[in-house]
Amino acid sequence: MLNLSGRDLLTVPDPPYGRREYLRYGLLLMAVKYAVDVALIYAATRMVWTPADYALAMASMDGDKAARFTPGLSLLLLVWTLPFLWIGVMLSVRRAKDAGLSPWFVVAFFIPVANYVLMMTLAAWPTATIRIEPPEDPVYDEARRSWWQGLVAGILCGVLGGIAFVAFVILVLPGYGLTMFVATPFVIGATSAYAARKFNPESNTPSIVVLATLGVVGGTFVLVAIEGITCLVMAVPLTVPIALLGGLVGHSLAADQELRGTIALIVLLLPAGQTIDRVVERAPAREVFSAIDIAAPPAQVWQHVIKFGEIRTPPAWYFRAGLAHPLRARIEGTGVGAVRHCEFTTGAFREPITAWDEPSRLAFDVTDQPPPLHEWSPYRTVYAPHLKGFFTTTRGEFRLVALPGGRTRLEGRTWYSLKMEPQGYWTVIADAIVHRIHERVLDHIREEVEGR
Repeated sequence: MLNLSGRDLLTVPDPPYGRREYLRYGLLLMAVKYAVDVALIYAATRMVWTPADYALAMASMDGDKAARFTPGLSLLLLVWTLPFLWIGVMLSVRRAKDAGLSPWFVVAFFIPVANYVLMMTLAAWPTATIRIEPPEDPVYDEARRSWWQGLVAGILCGVLGGIAFVAFVILVLPGYGLTMFVATPFVIGATSAYAARKFNPESNTPSIVVLATLGVVGGTFVLVAIEGITCLVMAVPLTVPIALLGGLVGHSLAADQELRGTIALIVLLLPAGQTIDRVVERAPAREVFSAIDIAAPPAQVWQHVIKFGEIRTPPAWYFRAGLAHPLRARIEGTGVGAVRHCEFTTGAFREPITAWDEPSRLAFDVTDQPPPLHEWSPYRTVYAPHLKGFFTTTRGEFRLVALPGGRTRLEGRTWYSLKMEPQGYWTVIADAIVHRIHERVLDHIREEVEGR
């Protein structure tokens, strides 16, 4: 009997499971997750999350609906998904063992479309007639191999695989989908832990191997100017748990599975997953809203909205870490057709005015924008594709609402799209950054108007 709450599913992926068990518990887990997703989404947004929405690629969501999720709801849904991801991987590894298939096929669990093909295949594939029993534990020769040699072997294998695939993504199919942020960390963790235990059969510290490998991979990206420290730190909460899950699987499989032929399988699966990511790539428009009250009438506030002077308030630590933040704004002309230039630390936004309803509403499109951040790096230039075209601000708007007592409620809205998966993770970060930018501008306008 499957123990959904104990160590049985959350640690070592043994023993094998038959197809009936796999299908039964898979459907049960899917039903539980869907029911809770529906309840959470309806409670927060009053939207109905349909089975069609649920059937989209793992960790992805319908663009129009997901764009209405608050950051809190997106983060909650992502955290709620993680234990099901963990259990699904363990179930799939066990089912593959029972079917006589390579458990390394579980890499497909993290690839859009391929994950459903994998689950349907495992649910239908019969139990293997002959099972290969794991060998007895080998005798460890302490004089020949020490723990640190196994650690080095694991790190080298994980680093070589990780760097090779990321280089492929950067140079051939630039993209930041589920394969990049979910499948790749899993493979890095699995291969490093597998190699460490194969080299040193008494290795019982896969987490140390995995974390060390991730550190070396990240450091290499920084040294060759493929990535900067800022974005690597942003990705840590997403990639580390997935890599540790891969480490657990790889460490377990090293006891009874050979990697022969599997390297070719992984080499094919990851680029195929990246190609699928590009085909199903989505960038739903999201809206970020912020507001502030100012002790002045709208007519007085308006002049500071269309343009404002140098922002001299010291930036918060996250802006000093490299995130682009506003400095000043100027405007060329008046009325619809005028062009507003909002200058940031990384360059200027070009904002043609589309609505000029003085003194109540100013709206504009964004036709040109600078990079979203300056990466922390030993180099002046970092060749990371995400710095151009993956985060796109499309339009913005200010509304000035008259309040009693000659006061004004100043509202700021920004619409943006983000071509990075999982959306539930990256849009939480992006929403928070845009909101902090709003606050910096709105606070400065209030200070200018009130003469502080």
